Amino acid sequence: MPSSVRARLRDGAAALLVIVLLVVELLKAGAGIDWLRLLVGLGLTAIAYAAARRAPGWTLAAGSAAILAIPIGSSELPAWPVVLSVLTALAAGRRMDRTAPAAAVFGLVAMAGLVLAAAALGDLWAWIDTLVPLAVFAVLPWWAGQYARQRAALVEAGWQRADQLERERQLVAEEARLRERNRIARDMHDSLGHDLSLIAMRAGALEIDPRLSDDHRAAAADVRVAAADATDRLREIIGVLGGRPGSGGAGPEPAPTEPHVPDLADLVRRTRDSGMAVSLSGTAVDDLPAMGRLSAYRIVQEGLTNAAKHAPGAAVTVDTRRVGDRVTVTVRNGPGGPASVEPGGMGLAGLRERARLAGGTLRAEPRGGGFEVIAELPVHGGPPVPEQPPPARESARRSVRRTLWGGLAVQLAAFTVIGVIVLGLRVHEVTTSLVDGETYRSFQLGQARAELNLPAHEVDGRPDVPEPPIPAGAECEYYRVSDDLFGGPIDVYRLCFRDGRLVGKDHLPGVTETPGVTETPGVTETPGVAE
Repeated sequence: MPSSVRARLRDGAAALLVIVLLVVELLKAGAGIDWLRLLVGLGLTAIAYAAARRAPGWTLAAGSAAILAIPIGSSELPAWPVVLSVLTALAAGRRMDRTAPAAAVFGLVAMAGLVLAAAALGDLWAWIDTLVPLAVFAVLPWWAGQYARQRAALVEAGWQRADQLERERQLVAEEARLRERNRIARDMHDSLGHDLSLIAMRAGALEIDPRLSDDHRAAAADVRVAAADATDRLREIIGVLGGRPGSGGAGPEPAPTEPHVPDLADLVRRTRDSGMAVSLSGTAVDDLPAMGRLSAYRIVQEGLTNAAKHAPGAAVTVDTRRVGDRVTVTVRNGPGGPASVEPGGMGLAGLRERARLAGGTLRAEPRGGGFEVIAELPVHGGPPVPEQPPPARESARRSVRRTLWGGLAVQLAAFTVIGVIVLGLRVHEVTTSLVDGETYRSFQLGQARAELNLPAHEVDGRPDVPEPPIPAGAECEYYRVSDDLFGGPIDVYRLCFRDGRLVGKDHLPGVTETPGVTETPGVTETPGVAE
């Protein structure tokens, strides 16, 4: 079964599971089906799995938004939002290749939870009921999906590497076979050529033997000519097979110890004569051994070819410098006209391998609107530079590290933002619900509320201690005693009003169970005692 079909079946099964859980929970709630919740659940599920293949960001958004369907302050956690969020976050994490959209989705859902907490309960601390499920059932599964995706990419890169090694092994085996064929061809030439030469030589001797008749000497001449022709044809056949007579090597004739190296200045001169604006500075290439000079020549040759192909009309500079025991060869071209061919990159790949085998390095990169090729070669030669990891595998590793660190950064950034917001809310709540001691002592029973200098808000939460009885028909308000941001339980002032006038004021401690003192006009009361 194709993988795409299996993925669609998995998505369909997950959507069906969410819908079943949604319907079951609505039926268990009794009093008929809540059609609004049913439509919301079906809509989010439809969006999540309709966009699962082509727009995983919308899938993540729909699944994360399901967290908002969890009742704020509820002790029971409904199953369908949790299942939908976890499944969609996992699926989106496996299919998203960027972190920023996920961070935007989580941030928007968190802000929506803040608005709901403020609008539904008027209690900003109820926002935690959204943040915790969002972090547990959306952010963490998404990160797990990202990890699974990158792990799969590493596995795929590993298989690609294995395939590459297998192809290389086959190439090595094929090269060995060719070498053996060339050796056989050389042996054939050596043995058969020697025998044919002997035949031709003996036929030549018979051709000039005076004791033979003219007919016999003519026949001997024909044999000599035929042997010479056979030797020439044998040489041609050996050449087709890839060997060269007398080369003494296998395969194409091995490079001599001191190969012929074309002159670099002559290359630049011929290129300039062809119409390219090219200049050469430095003679450091002359310091290199023969193989190093040949590598430098090929690097400059390929650099000039690339400039002619991809930046026609651009000025090119070739520079050779020696620094210590290394020679740097630079081919730099400026911006030119439109490229005449599509970039392929195979020439540069070959140059990198040539430089590596010579014990040096090569890098090629855009520079100043043009392109620059820089090779560093050892003056005295050296062993090949260790081969770098295959690009696919290294790219997969970098992608894994980037994704994992990106996911961690998203969570740290999210919690940092949340912490800053929570701290800001805390500071706001403390500063807008604080009554200092001097102000409290200035309040007089019977005083109109409008005359009191009261904060804009009451305290968010008060100590769980027994309170004095509330005066009949009065309504009480609670305010902070201190500006401690994180201490608790806190002391509060209780102010009770009836018909807009202060009829009771109490100091409620946060840790003691001793009731406060209630003051009424003309009467001071302690619970159980009247004076």
